[in-house]
This record gives sequence, structure tokens and C-alpha cells, in this order.
Amino acid sequence: MSSEKNRERSSNNVENQVRSQSLYRKWRSQTFGELVGQDAVTRTLKNAITAGRVGHAYLFCGPRGTGKTSSARLLAKAVNCTDKDPALRPCNVCEACRSIAEGRAMDLIEIDAASNRGIDEIRDLREKINFQPSQLRKKFYIIDEVHMLTEPAFNALLKTLEEPPPHAMFVLATTDPQDIPATVVSRCQRFDFQRIGLEQIAARLSFICQQEKIKFELAALELVARQATGSLRDALSLLDQLVVFSDGNVTAQSVKTMLGVINSEAVVEFVESLITSDMAEGLEQINKLVQSGSDLKRFNREVVDHLRGLMLLKANPASRELLDLPQETLDQMAKQAGRLDLNSLVALLKIFSGVDYNLKVSPYAQLPLELALMEALLARPIVAAPAQAVAAPPPQVVAPVRPVVRPAPVIQSLPPEPEEDEPPLARPTPMVRPTVQAAPPKPVPAEPVKFQMPTPPPEKPLVEKPSASDKVLALTAVQQNWGRLRDAVGTTQKMIQALLADAQPQNVEGNVITLSFKYEFHCEKVSQEKNRAFVEEQYSKLLGQAVLIRCTYEGKGGGSGSADGGSPPRNGPNGIKPSGPVMDDRSRRAAQIFNAVVQDVD
Repeated sequence: MSSEKNRERSSNNVENQVRSQSLYRKWRSQTFGELVGQDAVTRTLKNAITAGRVGHAYLFCGPRGTGKTSSARLLAKAVNCTDKDPALRPCNVCEACRSIAEGRAMDLIEIDAASNRGIDEIRDLREKINFQPSQLRKKFYIIDEVHMLTEPAFNALLKTLEEPPPHAMFVLATTDPQDIPATVVSRCQRFDFQRIGLEQIAARLSFICQQEKIKFELAALELVARQATGSLRDALSLLDQLVVFSDGNVTAQSVKTMLGVINSEAVVEFVESLITSDMAEGLEQINKLVQSGSDLKRFNREVVDHLRGLMLLKANPASRELLDLPQETLDQMAKQAGRLDLNSLVALLKIFSGVDYNLKVSPYAQLPLELALMEALLARPIVAAPAQAVAAPPPQVVAPVRPVVRPAPVIQSLPPEPEEDEPPLARPTPMVRPTVQAAPPKPVPAEPVKFQMPTPPPEKPLVEKPSASDKVLALTAVQQNWGRLRDAVGTTQKMIQALLADAQPQNVEGNVITLSFKYEFHCEKVSQEKNRAFVEEQYSKLLGQAVLIRCTYEGKGGGSGSADGGSPPRNGPNGIKPSGPVMDDRSRRAAQIFNAVVQDVD
């Protein structure tokens, strides 16, 4: 009586063990026809088995959960199957197929290279491979994660891999084929496994749920397939958890609750706030996610996926099939993509694709995502401002040109001071250089008796007199855009960017910007006509109006000298003319070295 109870208890334990077996192990592919999403690999291996042209070494490469180890087991069963028809192998009926499927075949050796990666393990393999198989026709070695082997281990494996015994076969599986030496790859037949498509994973999950009598919603299986990112094993593991979580009824809501899947409407609303530049709405969306306990990293990934879909639809409206999304979602995304230009989408993708790492390492939960939102919205007007200024330049100004100033009659006298209401741009400045013919001066009656210069004719200024709609050039705006100017110059002229590294905007008079340099050489180089014209052109584009540049050099003594063609100051402090010749630093140092007295300086 007791023996019967023990037998019943043991049978119940066995049944419970079978029931508790993971779905991905229970539903591992047993034939090549059950292998999902790898048609090219399946066809090649079946043809090799049928034609009797099976190689001695194979290399299976691809992402996790795509069927590499399952294909290796199928190949092991096929080469050892005793069925008379090669097209029906593996038959899963003969003793060889059953022993491999049940995991009791001693001639099928699976090695985890991650934990057996040294040269000693490979030497042990080389010694044992020469022994004949005990049960099967072929001794079959499956080395998983082979890229983890050390370089000496690879070198020890080379000769055995190239010329193994007739009764031995190798299958090397890896997720990182680039880490495998070329000498090893060249000795194997390589097969690349692809990520499994969304529809194929959903169909396989639906089949397994029907066989396991699990209630499910198709939308729930699609969510699981999307979270698996092309890995069937990951999808089956998630399904295993969902069956327990939802008491055998897998619904879309249970998937969202257990996996923390972000509601697609939240992603759409967040992207909408980016399109409309509504910062308050975007911050509110982030705060709602934090309050609800949602995973911000997962949310950011879905935002990036959504933006990527918008970019693909914008670049190629016929690329809907690349996104694997419902038609309703694609229509909604197409409307959003039509409201953004491609440059903006690329900029948004660059910003949010870099947030994932910051969310992982930052001690502040939502701060990286909030900063990314602000960066995306604040950067857009700055980028658009120069384009708007270039598209609508000030009237009658083609480029920052300098008018010709004709010499006045030879009368050594200073011109009269301009009137108070005269605009500052009309005043003659010493840095004006002749490049464009100015308008002919109006005749003014001369007064030879008085030693005064006649009133000069009105010169044509560089920019028309500012009207109410023109921008007023301020020193603060010039200083704020100084860094952007150097970046803009550096895109094409690295040398000029280096020369401007020590310069700073010092003063603004009308449309003339005075730059102060610490080094005289830098000041002289930037003052050259070609270099100065280039800087003026870039600054004009950046500020949206034509400007001129005047370069000054700040000496050690605190005085400044003009390097733009104007006359340097000849008088000392308080207007007193110095007694000796005016010398620069280099002349003064040369005089000290040679113990000389400078008589005059040209």
C-alpha cells in the first residue's frame, strides 16, 4: 500500500516538474521546420544534409535568442539520425534523436566558453576528441560564446579545428563575431542569424498559447513581441511571467502593468509638446511619469523609437513597412512628421538618444530627461535665427563693404565736431578703407581766409540710417554671440579661429565692433584685409546686420594700439607729447639687449 502511494507521489512530482519547465526549453525547435525566422540557414543546412555535404566546422553568429544553439542541436540530431531518408532527418523517433532531445547523449558535448576559456580546457578537448564516440555516429562539440576564449586558447584550437578526426564535428556559437580571430573564422562555414520579426514572434507565441490552453489577447502578444526586440527566447520568458501574473489570462493591460510598458499616448503627447515647443506640457508629462512610477529609461527609448519612425517617414514616406506598426499609428505618425523638417528630427534624435546613459548614472531621477527637453526646445530658435537673417538681409546692403573716402583739400585743420542729432554711423572713422567708389561730394564754397576745413560732404555710410524696424547693435549682444562666432569661423578657417581665441569684444560704435587682442601678432594677422573681411562676413550673418571690425592690441603697459590702419596714439597721458621716440615692446627689448639708444622710429 505504501509502495503504491510512493509511486503515485513520484509520478505527481514528475508531472509537476514537466509543468514547471520553462516555455523556451519546452518549446525548443525539434525540426528545421519549427525554426522561426531563419529561412536561409534552415534551407542551407537541410540541403547539406540531403546531399551529404555536411562540413566539419560551423560558425553560428547572431543576437541572443535567435536560434543558434537550437540549430546546432538540430544539426547534431540530423548527422546522427538513423532514418534512411536524409530529407526526413532529424526524425525524432530513433534512439540518437531521442537521446539528444532528452539531453542524455554523451557524445554531444556543450562547452560554455565564458567559464572554460583558458588554454587548459582546450588542451583537454584536444586529448579527448581522438576517442571514438560511445553511442552516436559523430562526436559533436558545441562551443557557446566562443568569442570569450583567450588568444592562447584560440591558437591551441586552430589545428584541431582545421583537421579534426573523421568522427568529430564542431559548431561555434557567438554573439560577437568581430572578436573571433580571422584564422578561426576562415576554418568554419559561417552562418549569420537575423533578429526575428515582430509578426513571426507574435505568431509563434499565439501557437504556443493555443497548445498550452492559455487565454490571450493578440494585442498583448504584440506588446510582448515588441519588448523582446527580435529574441524569441526573451519573448517566451516574458510570456512565462505573464501567465503567472495574470492567472492564465494574458491581456494587454496586464502586460503594461507587469512590464511597465509606457502608454503609447504618453509618448505621442510628449513628442507633440516637442513639435509645438510647449515646454510646460513636456515637463508636466515627465512629472506624471515619475509620479506613476514609470521607468524613464524605457520611456526615453520609446520616444527615440517614435522620433526614428518620424525621421524614416519624413525621409521616405514609402518606408512604412520598416516600422512594423499598426496602420492607425502610422497615420498618426505621418501627420506629426509632416509638421517637422528633417533637420529638426535629426537634431531631436541626437539629443534624446544620448539621454539613456545619463538616466542610468545620474543621481537625479528625471533631471536628464528634463534637460534634454529644454535643450531641444531652446536650441531650435537659436538655430533658426541666422537662417532668418540671411534670408532677409537689410535693404541695399549686399556685403559689409567699406566706402572710399576721398582726400579733402590740403588744409591742415581738424574737421568740425558733428551735430548732436547726427547719426553715429555717418561720422568718419579712422579705420575706413577704400574699397567702393563713394558718391561724388557736393560743391561747397571755399573760405580761403579762414584756416578751417570746409564742411565735408555727407558720405554714404556702410549701412543705411537705422529705421524703427532695424536692430540696435548692443555690446551685450555682441559679447553673447562671440563664442558662436568663433565656432562658425572654425568650421572653415581653423587658423583664424585660433587667432581669435585671445580676443574679446571691447566696444561698439554704431556698426563698428572693436576687438581687443592680448598679442600683437594675432592683432596684425586678423587685421589683414582678407582675414578681417571673413570675420566681418561671419559676424554679419550671425547678428543679422552688416558690421565692421576694428582690431586693437593691449600692450603690457595697459595702452592700446590700433592695428586696422588707423593712426596709433602719438601723445602720452593728459595729451602731453612724449620727449623720446615712441617704441613698441620689441624695439624696446632690442635696445636693451644691444645697450643702444634709439634716435628715431619710423
